[in-house]
Order: sequence, then structure tokens, then C-alpha cells
Amino acid sequence: MNLQTQRDRIRASITAPSAPWYRIANTAQDRAVVRIYGEVSWLGITAEEFAADLAKITAPEIEVQINSPGGNVFDGIAIYNALRAHPARIITRVDGLAASIASVIVQAGDERQMMGGSQMMVHRAWAACIGNDEDMAEMAKLLAKQNDVLVGIYAQRTGRPAARVRDLLNAETWFTAEEAVREKLADSIGTAGNAPEARFDPALSLALLDL
Repeated sequence: MNLQTQRDRIRASITAPSAPWYRIANTAQDRAVVRIYGEVSWLGITAEEFAADLAKITAPEIEVQINSPGGNVFDGIAIYNALRAHPARIITRVDGLAASIASVIVQAGDERQMMGGSQMMVHRAWAACIGNDEDMAEMAKLLAKQNDVLVGIYAQRTGRPAARVRDLLNAETWFTAEEAVREKLADSIGTAGNAPEARFDPALSLALLDL
């Protein structure tokens, strides 16, 4: 299957009315579940929509289930901050993939779980730019600032030195569930019995990173 075919399948799946890419549900009086299955912004959930829905939750515990290739850095950081500011105890759980800015959202959890077989990826911020040499130089400065922001969040939540975190981003590092826990990007590995029925296709999620 070529990359264009993968992209067409992604778009068709995302736009399908039955695709559960984003959902908030109160499962009990004392617990709510937030599911982010898809891209952050662009073709998926925006920070504005997420924050508005999150503000309606009054349960003392929220579980955020994640299977996302990432997306817009600003929306992702806004979602991270909205979760950190919520008075509930936050559990973030990676069901399949937490790549790019989705791995930052994972860091919002008071408890951060990786399900068996799940993966995480961190990398430097990237963007598309059209313009002259000055435009390109300004974009480079902006990206450098975003990298500093990302390093700061990961370093604070993991306790790792900023230099170590920056090396991981520079290398575009992929982690298994066990590796994410060892690197302090997650706290534990959940059991398969707690995982929801997921529609995870690694080939589609990897193709999304190249959109």
C-alpha cells in the first residue's frame, strides 16, 4: 500500500460518522472517561472543544484514554494545561500510540499508564513554511522556542535532565511501553483486561505523521 492510499484511508475513517475519535463519558458518579483516538487539531479534536467539554466534568477522577499520532503543538499544550488545571485526579492511559504532542498530553496525568503493546514517540517540533529567507529564519526561531517548551514539560514531569530530554527529541525516539516507564515518561504498564476495544492500525497512524 502506498502512502497516498494510506492517507485516503485515514481521511475516510476520520470523517466516518461512526468513528469514535473523541468522546467524553461519565461512567459513574465519581469517574469520567475521556477518549482521544485521533489527531490533535487539524482533522481531530481542537483544544477549544476539548476544554469546553472538560470544564463540564465534575467527577473527582478522569481517565484519559489516548491513541493519537499527535498534531498541533499549541492545541496539544492547551489540552495538557487544561488537564493539569482540572481539580480531578487525572489518569492518562496510552491504549495504542502517543506520538509527538500526544506524548505531552500523556504527561498531564497524575498517573500515567502505558497499556501492553502501546508505544510513545517524542521529537522536535516541525512546521511548513512558505516565504523568503527572513520568513524561514523567523520560523526556525519559532521552532527552537517550541523545542524549549517541549523539553521543559518533559523534564519537569519525568525529572530527567533537560539535556537528556533534548537528546531524545533530537533523535526522534520511539519507546515501547517498558521503555517509556524506564525513561519516566510513564509510571506503569496497565493490564490487557483494562483496555477498551480499540481500532488501532499502526500503518495508518505512522502515515498521519507525514501529512
